[in-house]
Amino acid sequence: MCQAALPVGIVFTALWLPIFAIVGNWHLVLLDGFLMLVITACWEAASRGNFSTGYLAAQFVCALFVVLFSLLFDVPSDAVPRVCHFYFLVIALAGYANYGRDRGRLQLAMIVLCVAGFVVFSSSPMTFAFATPLPDTVRGVTAWINVVSVVVLLGGGIVLLQREFTLDGNMVRELRAALDDEQFELFYQPQVDQAGAVVGAEALLRWKHPKRGYVSPDEFVPAAERAGLMPRLGSWVLKEAAQTLSGWRANAATSTLVLSINVSADQFRMADFVALVTGTLEAYGIEPAMLKLELTESIFVADIEDLVKTMKALERAGIAIALDDFGTGYSSLSHLRQLPLQQLKIDRSFVRAVTESGRGASLARNIAKMGHDLSLEILAEGIETEEQFQFMLSCGCRKFQGYYFGRPVPLAALEERIATPTQALVG
Repeated sequence: MCQAALPVGIVFTALWLPIFAIVGNWHLVLLDGFLMLVITACWEAASRGNFSTGYLAAQFVCALFVVLFSLLFDVPSDAVPRVCHFYFLVIALAGYANYGRDRGRLQLAMIVLCVAGFVVFSSSPMTFAFATPLPDTVRGVTAWINVVSVVVLLGGGIVLLQREFTLDGNMVRELRAALDDEQFELFYQPQVDQAGAVVGAEALLRWKHPKRGYVSPDEFVPAAERAGLMPRLGSWVLKEAAQTLSGWRANAATSTLVLSINVSADQFRMADFVALVTGTLEAYGIEPAMLKLELTESIFVADIEDLVKTMKALERAGIAIALDDFGTGYSSLSHLRQLPLQQLKIDRSFVRAVTESGRGASLARNIAKMGHDLSLEILAEGIETEEQFQFMLSCGCRKFQGYYFGRPVPLAALEERIATPTQALVG
């Protein structure tokens, strides 16, 4: 539903443009045209990876438009009631759909405000002297159009949500069975230094479905997050990583490799998370420095004080923390200054842009410089070409990851590659 909401909003606002033009209200034409342009910009931002930001911005602007239209143009009379505020329910439903995939406080606040706005406008005439209402002859027609539109949008949204809930339900049942039946695997993507030597790897979760084969993490991870399964999945990944490190310790070729694992926000917020990590490492006799925890910027929606407390406890235990996909989420300079991070991973979208435009190259260089100014180690991920590698090397990056050095592979394949130094890492 979330993917369809913004295009539907663009089409819907575009359809109102000729109607406002026909009635001769050019202020509304300009206002509606501006709304359409803003929603289009939000859709563009969402398509470029900043989905939650673009989606939230679109909801805010639409809610603001509903307030202005209700106060200025859709003023109730004895003949025609106000109906524009019904769109608050549509915006709230769209927000609820997004809250299911990204449980942020701003999204929750937007839902509450839209519901509150609907209640306020429904229970009070809210008429002011500065209003310039549309004639009742016009509002009499547009009121029917608005009510029918709201019913269609709400009905369509509910149908799409029900479909998602059904798919989620089936997916969650299969995920629980997959955990019980040990259908998950870890693949490993090498991380290299400036000379191309393997210095570590990132463990990536894979689900080998008995009928569908390998299922993309983009498909099952959101469902696992909504179902609250990420702590259980994360505990399994942690245990598997410890077993891998235990095996590497006995081999001279792999004994110095650092293994990175991804940690979800739900797992990181667990009260016993630090004890779980340190206890697992102790159980397998692993040096804490051999494990690195990767957090995404979604972690910053949590209380920053609790976040810092947990991270400092991990730091005292000797466990390094990396900020993954930097530049695509919620972090800020103030966050980076507070957090005891050891590594900053520049998101692949910035790395890809270095060869596409001067602006992209400048942005990547500035991100690397900022990381160095904060005394953080910089890892460029998503390296796919020699040109990207050389550019990020010139920016001062000393760790790299991407298809140029190796795709994610099963453990045995990675160990075979490491054991054969003459074998090219590319591909």
